[in-house]
Formats: sequence, structure tokens, C-alpha cells
Amino acid sequence: TTQTHTPTTPPPTTTKAVFPHERLDAIRVTMEAYDIVSTWRLTTTRGTAGDQLHRALLGALLRATEAYYARGDNRDALFDSARASCGEASMALWALVRDRRVKSEPVETVRLLLCRAMQMLTGLIRRK
Repeated sequence: TTQTHTPTTPPPTTTKAVFPHERLDAIRVTMEAYDIVSTWRLTTTRGTAGDQLHRALLGALLRATEAYYARGDNRDALFDSARASCGEASMALWALVRDRRVKSEPVETVRLLLCRAMQMLTGLIRRK
């Protein structure tokens, strides 16, 4: 006789995992900026503005995520560092436009997103 096995747990769903930090508006806005920039064909050779932009955006995302789970003064320092990385990314964008590597229209969209992210990150830093 053959036995059939009936699973006791349902199969995994295909829904996307959402981590708590991904609900933070500052992170979502920065992710949106990162997504837009990642569609551009930029030279990311070390030391170029494209490389600096990529590293600044990634740094902002990683530090804001780490800050979300941190406590005390370290949390504030990480949010502050993420904010600084957004500023760094905005200047890398300026350089890319100045050097005629990208057009100013899509850059302005990303700069507006980074400005919003910086404002949100500023609000997350505790006043002492």
C-alpha cells in the first residue's frame, strides 16, 4: 500500500518580505532615489562621481537601517551620518550634471528625493 503525505504547514507564500525598517519614510524615499539612479548607465570606476554617488546612496541606506535598530547616542550618530551621505549624493549628482554625464531633469527628481530624506532624517535625530 502507498501512503500519501499531507503537509501540516501550508506552503510558503510568494508575498514579499517587508522588514520594519522598510516602513520608515526616510528609508523608503532614499530607496526610491537609489532605484532611479540604478537605472542609469554610470561609470562606477573607483574615484568617479558615479562611484561616489553609488557609495553615498548605499551608505545612506545602510546607516539609516542600522540606526533604526540602534539605541541611544549611536542611533543619532547613524541617522546623522545617513543624512550626510544624502548630502554627499546630491553633490555627486551636481558633478555628474556639470560634467555632462547625465541630464539635469532626472537628476532634479533624485535631488528632491534626497532633500526630503535629509529633512526626515533630521527629524529622527534627537535634540539635546
